[in-house]
Amino acid sequence: MISLTKIKTYMYCPMQLYYQYNIHGNMENIQYELGKNLKEIRIEIQDIIQRNLKRTKNNMKVEEIEKELFKNVNYYINNRINELYDPEKYDSDDLEKYKNDLSNETRYNIKILALKAKRYMNLTQNEGNKIVEMIYPTSMYSYLLRDPQLNISGIADKIEIINGKYFPITFKTSTPPVKGVWDNDSIEIAFNSILIEEEFDTEVFVGFVEYVNLSERRPVIIDVNLRKSLFRILDQIRQIIINKEIPSVKYDEKKCERCEFKGLCLED
Repeated sequence: MISLTKIKTYMYCPMQLYYQYNIHGNMENIQYELGKNLKEIRIEIQDIIQRNLKRTKNNMKVEEIEKELFKNVNYYINNRINELYDPEKYDSDDLEKYKNDLSNETRYNIKILALKAKRYMNLTQNEGNKIVEMIYPTSMYSYLLRDPQLNISGIADKIEIINGKYFPITFKTSTPPVKGVWDNDSIEIAFNSILIEEEFDTEVFVGFVEYVNLSERRPVIIDVNLRKSLFRILDQIRQIIINKEIPSVKYDEKKCERCEFKGLCLED
């Protein structure tokens, strides 16, 4: 079954996908594990913040709301990273950096949320338990999706449901382009959209990439051309994995020099 992981690897480098699944088998990639775990932690932090928001009151100042929203976040970040990451694999200084980066990133997002929450409170005179329903639509997090007919599967970071419409959301820590989203990110949205359509018997026309470092959400229109691009990629992945077809790739110094397969690939 083709997963989102395979698509991401292919988009990064088709030859890397070839080596992973035809030479060394399905190797665990430490960088993938790191990215996956950090993404899960971010989603869980959002859940903590939503619960904290429910306890805020409309007579609170912005600074008080911010303090309430941040409760238990650092404690959770420290415990979760210590729990997930094997110290034999990761340097302790790196782990501290991940903790600090997550804490600073979350604090920045909470400042924006506190201002938004206070504005809603002033307009509606509602408490936090009502405001949370206005700020956060009905959502599903880390939702496992499968399409047996296409033989694909993936986990959607978030699916928002608004007025009966489904919107896939993916979270990214990368810096976005000047306009729009990166090609890899749009393909991921298209992939999750097709899975959502199968799972919930619906149509998906728009998804969003949320660049968390900037607290910015950008739309992706899921049109015919984007769907065709995705299906071409799926066909090429099947050729590599099932038919063991060697892809043609160009040397990229930035990517190739840090690739775990560079000894094999550059030698060939």
